[in-house]
Amino acid sequence: MNQEKQGGPTWGWRWILGGLAACFVLLAIVIGALLPTWIVKWLGGKEFQRLASQEVSSLLQTEGDFEPFEWSSFSVHTGGFQSRPGAPGPCLWNIREIRTEISPRLLLDRILRFPEITIGKLSLQTGIHPSPVREATPASSSAAGPSAEIFRHVQIGKVEVRDFQIAPSAKTGGWGASGVTALIQPSKQTTTFSFAQGEIQTPLAWLGRINLVEAKGRYVDPTIFLTSLAVKAKSGGTLEMSGEFVPGAVPQAKGRISWDRWTVPGGKIGVGLFEIPASMSGDFVLQEWRKGGPVGNGRVQLVDARLEPGRGSETILGILGLLTGEPRLRGCPLTTAKASWALQPGIYDVNQIIAEAPGLLRAVGKIQVRGESLSGRIELGLEGDLGRKVNTLTGGECFARLENGYSVQSIQLSGTLSSPKNDLEPKLKGALARTAIRTGAQILEKATGAQGSGNATGQAVNVLKSLFGPAPK
Repeated sequence: MNQEKQGGPTWGWRWILGGLAACFVLLAIVIGALLPTWIVKWLGGKEFQRLASQEVSSLLQTEGDFEPFEWSSFSVHTGGFQSRPGAPGPCLWNIREIRTEISPRLLLDRILRFPEITIGKLSLQTGIHPSPVREATPASSSAAGPSAEIFRHVQIGKVEVRDFQIAPSAKTGGWGASGVTALIQPSKQTTTFSFAQGEIQTPLAWLGRINLVEAKGRYVDPTIFLTSLAVKAKSGGTLEMSGEFVPGAVPQAKGRISWDRWTVPGGKIGVGLFEIPASMSGDFVLQEWRKGGPVGNGRVQLVDARLEPGRGSETILGILGLLTGEPRLRGCPLTTAKASWALQPGIYDVNQIIAEAPGLLRAVGKIQVRGESLSGRIELGLEGDLGRKVNTLTGGECFARLENGYSVQSIQLSGTLSSPKNDLEPKLKGALARTAIRTGAQILEKATGAQGSGNATGQAVNVLKSLFGPAPK
């Protein structure tokens, strides 16, 4: 009996404590079940829309607003985010059809995580007022209440953009893009990115629009590492690039560019000596970026190159063709056409130029470009018989030196890129004029039968013959 009286109160307290514990557990379950629902309801309200607009505006350096959020369980959709008309900042943003979902498991830990955000279309335009936007001022506790501090962290797994566009403008240098897909995966230390497909618009008339194949890289503040970039020209040429870039007042950059069967700028090269229509293959190593432009070295080889005189007879090759009557000088393939080059701001040096059509012509030398000014020296060799013919027509002044089966003439280049000059052209034009007058005298002599006659016509013929001598054999 005594034992029963002593044990009664003990069991009573146990039942009370057990009941209270069960109530607490039940309450925790209810709160755990309802809290995500309450949070989702708050996330769909005007307050969260305002806070999200404020935070994204600060991140993108603009002033803009989200359209209303539409929630279905833990998935959300909004028509988009758009910069306000005339908003300050470097860019005006228009982000359409944003879809994502949140991780409910992390809401109890006050972590708002978006495993994946998909964007239907992202359009960028350069800002009208490019001044940077200041950091958004945090809302006061009286205005935002505890909701502003409801989350300890906001996490994003990845962002997928199905159509990325940049409108070309004067501030982009005429560059733009459209139809590009993008995948961005941010983290605390590193943000990786990849782009594919789409079209890149360039300001270069000879290049036009090119197709983006793929671009991959990562961003580690403040450096952008470009792992690989591949583009393809409309003509079929390909270009690949890799390197790293640090933006700033004086940017820092280094990397490597290679290309295969890429279009020659302007379609042809020749600096007034001849014209070579071709595509090109080669590479360029970017060593650094100084104030004013890149610094580096490269090499280039022309593919499917053909030697042509150009329009009329204004080039050296055109004059040589008229002077000698050699049909091969009107156009022939080049078996070798290559050079190495070095680039600095305002300075462009082309070294070790070699261009050869075996048995006809060979050119070696170097060219320097300073701004628009052109200088250089080219050793031009003609096949032996052609060289001797030109040598005779110029009175022994040109192509007098023999080297490796070629008659060689040194040519000094000058002038500008748009109006190149050389010291051989006047000599050849003089020889061409003398040949034309001599030919005219011979025609006149045959037409009048005035050889050795004492009339006026015969005397004129003798004067012409004495001035220019007999025709070369």
